[in-house]
Amino acid sequence: MKKILLLFILIQSSLLFSQTVLATFPLELKKSKEYRQVYNAENAVTHDVYAFATDKENLTILKYNSALFLTNQYSLARPDISYKQIVGYSFNSEGNPTLYWSNPDLKKIMAVKYDLNSKTNIEVPYELQFFNQTLITSFQDNNTFYILAQKLFEQKLELYIFKDGKKEEKTLDFGSFKFKNSKNQEIAFSKILEVLPIEKIETNQFNPLFKGTERSKLYVLKNKLLLTFDHNDNETQTFEIDLATGNIQEKIFPKTATKNYVSLSNSYYHETKIYQLKVNAEELLFEIRDYKTTDTIKSIKVLESQKIPFKTSPMWLQLEGQKPREFKNTAKFLHQLVYLEVGMTVYKTPKSLLITLGGTGDIQFTDVVNSLDGSQYNSELMYRTIPTTAYFESVFDKKLDHTKQDQEPLAFDFISGFLQQHTEATIPNIIRYKNYYIMGYYDSKAKQYTMRKFIDGFE
Repeated sequence: MKKILLLFILIQSSLLFSQTVLATFPLELKKSKEYRQVYNAENAVTHDVYAFATDKENLTILKYNSALFLTNQYSLARPDISYKQIVGYSFNSEGNPTLYWSNPDLKKIMAVKYDLNSKTNIEVPYELQFFNQTLITSFQDNNTFYILAQKLFEQKLELYIFKDGKKEEKTLDFGSFKFKNSKNQEIAFSKILEVLPIEKIETNQFNPLFKGTERSKLYVLKNKLLLTFDHNDNETQTFEIDLATGNIQEKIFPKTATKNYVSLSNSYYHETKIYQLKVNAEELLFEIRDYKTTDTIKSIKVLESQKIPFKTSPMWLQLEGQKPREFKNTAKFLHQLVYLEVGMTVYKTPKSLLITLGGTGDIQFTDVVNSLDGSQYNSELMYRTIPTTAYFESVFDKKLDHTKQDQEPLAFDFISGFLQQHTEATIPNIIRYKNYYIMGYYDSKAKQYTMRKFIDGFE
């Protein structure tokens, strides 16, 4: 009854707290829906907020100041439709934006420099062949747009830098560093990326668990990148990359040995801390280390016969398309994790740290039966491979002590609920702004651009 009441409260809260409208602007997007896009951006220097709304023919630029009042606007024809979507942006010293238009493969980019005062623009085309390269990701930092690629058969990454419509390249050479597997055998950097592709983590937003279970991660920090690798179950290997100089610094974080030598492991970086996890069928080891010193701040070991002392939620098993089920004990939870890719995510809310710990993966349903009563599910699942998540949540205070307080709903819970209830809110785009989130979207019913504010927890 308590859970039903809580669910009802959350639904009602979602309706209530999703009604903070920051701004609206009359707008009608026409033509083919596949070319429609809403893209929001913050100028990291002035904290002005921009909205870029486009269809197959036109682009509308809206500029809001830091108090979110509209201060400028510009409507014009968009670039050729061979550049299908906006993939990034930069701002010059006058605060004028440059948009980078491309297809998802990023091989052809049109940089368009917009002057909102003179209502003019300049187009600069670029072709990126990515010869013997594999695209990893693109990202923003300090009003600059970046593309990161891997050089095939080499121990190098290639960084493409776009600022004010100009392109620069930097080669990040990892050839001088040694990489070893769990058996202490040397392994090539390129081989690690082939088997364990890099996953980009959103450092100021909530990340789903499937991102946390990837063993090669990229964190975009202020003026630098952090790469973390967990291909070796004995250590976490990290590399800090200076975006201005391209210099690379390595740091190793050892992983404490478990009683059973064969274990699954992973890590997660959050605000100068490295969170490490080791799991096998007999025990779970959770540790927090200081990133600067590598010293251990907290270490918690849980045997299969014990209760997990730092969990806040039940231990859940979620099969795609099915209702979540609860594990009855730690042993069943651990036995399920050994079939999955394990990991965690850490997210800072206004009052606490939310840690989601568990595993994700596609597994045979018969393996679920080993951990949970399979009779609870439709027998048609028995011979299928099905996306599976096993997890629990834990709440820590700012001193990294576990607290039993209930975790309040997140902004993303409210956003998800709002989008489910409002089908007219199309092509949403979400950015973190100050201590809350802005979702910009096209209201297809009211024919307008709308910005809404969403917060973590109850205001």
